[in-house]
Amino acid sequence: MDIVYIGSSALGLQKLYEQAKFNIIDTICLKSRVNSDLKKTAHKLGHKIKTFRWIKDFKKLIYAYDNSIPFFVYQLDMLVPGTLTKKYNFFNLHRGNLKTNRGPNPDIWPILLGHKTTQMSLHKINHRIDLGTLIDTYDVNINQKDDTETIKDKLEKVIPTLINSMYFYIIGKKKGKKINRGIYRPWITEDDFTINLEKDSLITIERKIKSQKKYNGAIVFINKKKKYVTKVLTDLQQKNKKTLKLKLNNKKIYFIENTKPKYLPPRKISILKKI
Repeated sequence: MDIVYIGSSALGLQKLYEQAKFNIIDTICLKSRVNSDLKKTAHKLGHKIKTFRWIKDFKKLIYAYDNSIPFFVYQLDMLVPGTLTKKYNFFNLHRGNLKTNRGPNPDIWPILLGHKTTQMSLHKINHRIDLGTLIDTYDVNINQKDDTETIKDKLEKVIPTLINSMYFYIIGKKKGKKINRGIYRPWITEDDFTINLEKDSLITIERKIKSQKKYNGAIVFINKKKKYVTKVLTDLQQKNKKTLKLKLNNKKIYFIENTKPKYLPPRKISILKKI
């Protein structure tokens, strides 16, 4: 079955290629998100990646295809316009539970909120954010040592299974379930991962740090100056390490500081009115 891949994940493209039921005819990616791994994988398939800058360019690319061609989406980082979802079939992987964790940062919220499980969801999308038709899901447990990167690794192991579910849905051998509502969680802001030494428990502090594992770290203010921290330590662990020493509930607490943050702060984006 012919299919088009849309997204920045080289792993998603590779797993779709390995599914013998599909023939990938094109690879499409947001121009700003094209990466070396995606280029290598696409080159292996004999593809030159088709890129677009934003919605207007994206529409032109999609309208060039017959509406019988399905699209498999993973890490698109853009909402597909309703004019396209009405005409074409887009199947999206979302690293979150669509009932409790819709939105742009599904990797981070389960860690911050202390959820015990999270989910990889496959759905046929419509014009609304992370809704449409739920086709299949896969649950993973979140333990105390997990962070956003380990959870992502766990979830991506099930991609082949969900691609297989997509195939059976397309040929009519698997049913989906309409999803019209679910909790929308907005863009993460600095406030969400800023440590409050007067109110936060040690568990909450650790969650904030783990939620920012792939970025600069959690934030703590010392004398009104912002510091990024990547780990909290006990008295024994901090020995012979350069740390920030603070107080939590009148007890000493130590942090490993990230003195060279390289990522920009989260974008300040207002929540969409219709979600």
